[in-house]
Amino acid sequence: MAQRKLGGSGAPHDSFDDAIEHPHPRSASSSSARRSADQAAAADDLADSRGANERTALLGSTTSRDYATEARRDRRALAEAGHPEAEGRRRPWSLRIDFAVALLLLFANGYFWTMSMAGVRGQFIANTALPKHAGSMGLPVLISFLACATNTASLLAFAVPHESPMLAFYTSILTAIFALTTLIISVSVTQLRVVEGPLTFIVLALAIVSALHAALSAALTDRYAPILDPPEELDPDYEPETGCWSSTKHGLRSCLGFLGISLPIAAAHIVILVGFILITINAIVRSVDASVEQPGQRWKVQPWLWQRRNFPELGHGFFQPKGREYRVHLSCRGIGLDDPPQFTASPSNTSSALQRPTVRRTIVVESERGIPGALDAEWVLKMLREGDLNSGDIEVRVCFWDRPGYGFSDASSTSSAPHIASALTQVLSVSGELARLEPPPSLEGADDAATVGPPSPLARSGLILVSRGESTALTSLFASIHPRIVHSFLYITPVSPSTHYLSPARSRFSAVPAFFTRTIPALWTELGIKRTWWAIRGVPRRRRVLAREGERVNGLIERAGLQEAHELDLGREADGAKAWERRRGRYPTRPTVVLGKSSVGDGGKKFVDDVVGEGLREWDREWKGGKSGCGSGGEAEQKCRDAVRSLMSLD
Repeated sequence: MAQRKLGGSGAPHDSFDDAIEHPHPRSASSSSARRSADQAAAADDLADSRGANERTALLGSTTSRDYATEARRDRRALAEAGHPEAEGRRRPWSLRIDFAVALLLLFANGYFWTMSMAGVRGQFIANTALPKHAGSMGLPVLISFLACATNTASLLAFAVPHESPMLAFYTSILTAIFALTTLIISVSVTQLRVVEGPLTFIVLALAIVSALHAALSAALTDRYAPILDPPEELDPDYEPETGCWSSTKHGLRSCLGFLGISLPIAAAHIVILVGFILITINAIVRSVDASVEQPGQRWKVQPWLWQRRNFPELGHGFFQPKGREYRVHLSCRGIGLDDPPQFTASPSNTSSALQRPTVRRTIVVESERGIPGALDAEWVLKMLREGDLNSGDIEVRVCFWDRPGYGFSDASSTSSAPHIASALTQVLSVSGELARLEPPPSLEGADDAATVGPPSPLARSGLILVSRGESTALTSLFASIHPRIVHSFLYITPVSPSTHYLSPARSRFSAVPAFFTRTIPALWTELGIKRTWWAIRGVPRRRRVLAREGERVNGLIERAGLQEAHELDLGREADGAKAWERRRGRYPTRPTVVLGKSSVGDGGKKFVDDVVGEGLREWDREWKGGKSGCGSGGEAEQKCRDAVRSLMSLD
């Protein structure tokens, strides 16, 4: 009798196990050669009775084969031929190599996933354990997580080989296509290439390899499924139980297996594919948004490093560059000038050849926490356009900037207050704005220019700092670092640094709920669900770029908000608290106007008493600007305009 090939359904052409080598069959005895027809019929009846109760997997195979029946027939044929592997057959080398590759990919993707999660707020890890990345960390986290899920599904294929091998094959191929599309877009668009950097490119490449490997694993498990089942389930002498109760138990077991194994595995493959589809769509929308014209320029700055033992004076001891540089957006505008000046301050007290005024003042707007600078500076720019800031003997410029992660700025590895103050210092310096306001050499070395001799016109120059809400603590720290170049302040609904930084640190156990309420929503922003919805609704591109924290549109500002909230949770242990305690004695006494009450604390009284002090010129407690600030229009905006004009008129 002809030997049936292993893995076949009974016909010689229906073999699946061509890759397994078989020894030459031994000479069969005359009794084996004349095996009775009733034994063959019994084997077929056994297979039919087993196959009738098999659970059907979702898209289980291209041929809907009964793997258990084939494996039992294979073992019976091997036993009859005297094959030494009749009781247990070895897995081919292709399966072993495939299993090892799945483990290596899972390890690689797991490393980038855990390090990216830790690097969301970890400055040291972001700068040392990961490649360069100036984005939100959302894409590396999401991509590496989905890649880990893909590797896990590949490994599960060896445990449950009959569960959706063809579904896994098709979804993995599509996943690789969408991941490749995202990689091409990220490399092609300049803004995405600079922001995402090598980290995103590496995790995308690993995701592509993982998806292709998952497709190969699905094809291999579909091919070798009969030899992947547990040996006890493939016993050729298996006798199924009969009876009503046995049938009921088998039906319940099959139903639970479908709900607990088949359906979850199939859903996992679909979720992974949907995740990469959303990431690709978000990359397309971001590439469109990258074409939005930005006011001003982006300037490269160095990160800030806390130096506890070398911190006595401003300069090299306070700010030490370490880590990777990133870009910060600054826009400065004057009368007829939209770009930063390309000159240095003249030591002379006379006008230049161009007859420019020698009194130079720059209004610097610090936006509220979670709001891009362009939105909070609209009312000041409107004053400049309408000529409300024109003066014959004063040259006025208006500057607004985006803190790291806000608006047009790149994200940084930390958003601590000294880091933000350092970024503002550097961007004002490299753009030429600080050089424009430097006092003459006769006043060098004096903390307060007004106390040294008669003031020259240039000595009357300086920064008019405008900030509101929680950003007033940052402005106070910046002024204490650069007291000589500050002319005056406009604080709107201020919050005291003591309220910000000197409160006790929150319990470390609060990090657990914060992970689910803050971190995960911030990272999931990079799936682009809200940004895509805004694009479908026709929301302008500029509005999408200048999204606020909490709107779940821009992952950069969501990460910055996450870091700032973490700094507040640290209380007096935060770097901002330590920096303020060190520098608060150098806060300058300058003319200050305060509008409105604080939304937290004691309504702003602590800020006025501890920070402003004798510099207070006006405090309008009845100001009704609300959350919109000075851009709300009406009487509230007019109050802000009057305050700026009054500060401008002061020498």
